[in-house]
Amino acid sequence: MKKLIISLIVLTAFSCKQSYINKSSMKQVKIIEMVMWEPIDSISKEDAKKSITKLNKFVSEQPGFIARKTALSEDGKFLDIVYWANLKSAKAASEKAMKTEELIPIFGMIDQKGMVFNHFEIYNTIENEF
Repeated sequence: MKKLIISLIVLTAFSCKQSYINKSSMKQVKIIEMVMWEPIDSISKEDAKKSITKLNKFVSEQPGFIARKTALSEDGKFLDIVYWANLKSAKAASEKAMKTEELIPIFGMIDQKGMVFNHFEIYNTIENEF
């Protein structure tokens, strides 16, 4: 439960509007996918960054995709946030990714025991007018 609460706090802070996500795109967002994870012991943080970034092409080509952000905390936890137009697209992309041969080594570097993966439906939004 504590991990989930921390995840939600991080998610809220991390979901703030960025300049590369325009306002009309953000209005299309209905689902936020959150994955918090750490690499297995044999993988360095730098190698994990390079590997997880390789998912960008695949994710960006999926129907319903809007944006993706990845971050690394001071204590070595990775946070992957993907914005989707709908839950069906988010789930379909996840299922497809797990069956895509060239992505399997990327998922193999993630410590599955500590991974937190959730889809959240947006029910409230507030944005600054910059």
